[in-house]
Formats: sequence, structure tokens, C-alpha cells
Amino acid sequence: MNIVDLHCDTISRLCNTGESLWENTGHFDIKRAVKSNMAVQFFSLFAMPSDWNTALRQILKQLDRFYQEFELNSDYLYLLKKYSDIEKSENKKKIGCVLHLEGAEALGTDMEILRLLHLLGLRSLGLTWNARNQFADGVGEGDEAGGLSLKGREILQEMSRMKIMLDLSHISRKAFFEALEHYDKPVIASHSNARTVCDHRRNLDDTQLRALAAHGGVIGVNQVSYFISENEGTLDDIVRHIAYIADLIGIEHVALGSDFDGAESTIMKGVEDYLVWEELLERKGFSRQEIEMVLGGNAFRVMEAVLR
Repeated sequence: MNIVDLHCDTISRLCNTGESLWENTGHFDIKRAVKSNMAVQFFSLFAMPSDWNTALRQILKQLDRFYQEFELNSDYLYLLKKYSDIEKSENKKKIGCVLHLEGAEALGTDMEILRLLHLLGLRSLGLTWNARNQFADGVGEGDEAGGLSLKGREILQEMSRMKIMLDLSHISRKAFFEALEHYDKPVIASHSNARTVCDHRRNLDDTQLRALAAHGGVIGVNQVSYFISENEGTLDDIVRHIAYIADLIGIEHVALGSDFDGAESTIMKGVEDYLVWEELLERKGFSRQEIEMVLGGNAFRVMEAVLR
């Protein structure tokens, strides 16, 4: 079955380690991904929150690194800018790459920067990491965190017009709901889990999950152990999240968002472990159709709705 993974931090890791995207010691590389039936991987660009110009320079360096690796591995990769790219015959056996910006500090307050990044291939964006920025508050601001700024509302309208996907992982609870009011397309929570199953601030509570579903979105279940269980997380624990979310809002709203190379303590060794997921979910009672939806179909649906 074709796998869609909504979040990895591999590009920023490669910038630090100097390793290659073809083969490295992290969670994701092309050599393993090809063998694991990977169809689409979202590649995050991330700079620790700082002043706008510093953040932008870091993001541009990561973009440069992505394109260097892309050119070296063009036999295995294609850049996914619109949904029809998936359907092109020359891309059928390649991995689609979606460029994602995790935290929008690098944009400053200039929509021109967003438009330039769009020209460079950006098709997914999360307004915040954990901290407050010029667009919204993140989950790290605590229970009293605020929502969207006026600039945050403006950028959501521009993102919708430009057909850039909105990611609501990391954003504050208040900003989460406000974003749904100002963005008129299905959304993703690219790498989050169910807070009822594991009470971590990065996970979504039942009200958020229901709102996500009402907006036609999907949640990509996260593989980081401390987002999965208060104890040492296992594959069975992540299936608990999948089953809980499916029972609450429907299996059509569950997807995958590994957070590969974004944390050390993932329950999977790497992308190669996706080979066991079909059997894992089947053993837990999911039908073949439901498994296809979770592994890729649901993510494809949202991508088609936004990137058309």
C-alpha cells in the first residue's frame, strides 16, 4: 500500500550532520523509503524561533540543501506542487516531496516572502512551533495562550488563495479554533495524537478533534514516544490512538505523521518500519479499506482538496 507521511525533520537534520538524503543514520532516507512503499513525504523546514532575518536565512539554507539532494536523487523524487503531479506517469514510481514550513517566523510580516517561498515549492505551513510569534500563539504559551493576530488572519486568507495547506500541530488551543474560522479548506494536524489517550500539550483534545473532522481535515499520528504514552510508547499504543480517534470522529480523519528526525525517542527505528503497518493494523481488526485510508488515502483526499 502507498504510504503518505505528513511530517519529518530530515532536511534540517542533514544540514547539521552533513549526511545525504540517499542514505544516512537518521530515521528517513530514500534508500529505505523506496523499499517501504513511500508515496509522499512532507519535508519540514524548521528554524528555532529567533529574529525574522535569522530565521529566514536558516530556512533558505535548508531549501538549498533540499534542492541539492533533489537534483542528486531526481530518479527517485519529484516535487509535489499540485495534486495532478501525483498522476503524471513519470512520477508513478517516485516519492512525492511536499515542502512544509514549521513555524512562520521567517516570513516576518511580509506576504512577499510567502509568495517567494511558494514559488520555490512551499505547499504546507504551520503558523507556529511552540512559542508565540507575529501570527499566533503556540502550545508552549500554556493554558492562557492567545489566538491569532491580525497578521495571522491575513496570512490564512493568502494561504487559501495560494493553495498552501494549513498545519495545526503546535498551535495554541485558542488559535486552533480561530484558524478554522479563517481558513476555508481542509486542514491537517501533521504530527499530533489524541490527548485523551496521552495527556501531552502537543496532542489534540476531543473538541479539537471533532472540529478538525468538521473542517474535513486529518490528524497525522505522531511516532514520538512521549506523545503516545506516559510510559515507554509502543506500536500497540499508537494503534490505541488510531482506534480512539477513528471511534470519535471517523477513520477517514486519521493519517500518518511520523516526526522522523525531529526527536530521538520514536517508536519506529525509521521509515523501514512502515513495512509492518499493514499487518499491524490488520491484526488489530482494521479492514483493508480502513488500512488504505490511514496509510495514505485520507491524506491524499486532503491534498487533492487543497492542491488542485
